Amino acid sequence: MKARHFAILAVTGLVLGGCAGSVSAPTAVQPLAVDSSAPLRISDISADAAPDVQVGDDELGLITQKVKAYVQAEAPTVMADHGYLMKIHVTRFDRGNAFARAMLIGLGQIHIEATVDLNDAGGKMVAEYKVSKDFALGGIAGASTTVSDVEDGFAKSVAEIVKGKG
Repeated sequence: MKARHFAILAVTGLVLGGCAGSVSAPTAVQPLAVDSSAPLRISDISADAAPDVQVGDDELGLITQKVKAYVQAEAPTVMADHGYLMKIHVTRFDRGNAFARAMLIGLGQIHIEATVDLNDAGGKMVAEYKVSKDFALGGIAGASTTVSDVEDGFAKSVAEIVKGKG
C-alpha cells in the first residue's frame, strides 16, 4: 500500500512539474508589424542581462540555445541568413530555493523575466515583448523542479513570438 501511495505522489509530482515547462504568452509592448507578403526572418538570437541580475554567461548561452531550438521547431523557416536580430534582455533571474518550495506552495519561487526586442540590420528596434516564466508549486513537484525546467518554459514562451509568422 505504501508503494502505491508513493507511486501516486511521484506521478503527481511529475505532472505538476510539467508546469515549469509550459508556455506563458508573451506580452506585446510594441508588436511587430509583419508585412503579409514578406514572412518574418530572424538571422540571430542573443541574450544578455541587466547589471543587477545574477545570471552567468553559461546560463545565458543555454537560454539562447533553447530559444533557437524552439524557434526552429515552432517556425522552421524563420531562421535565415538575413533578417531581424532577436535580443533577449533578462531583467530578473531568481533560482529560488528547492527546500522552501518543498515546504510550502509559493515559497522559494523560480522567476525568469526578460524583454525581447527584434531589431533590424541597422539596430533599430521594430518590436518589443515582455516574457516571464515562474514556478511556485510546493511539495515533491517544487523540490524536484530545477531552473533548467523553467528555462525550457521560458524558451518556449519566447518562441511563441514567432509562431505562425514564418
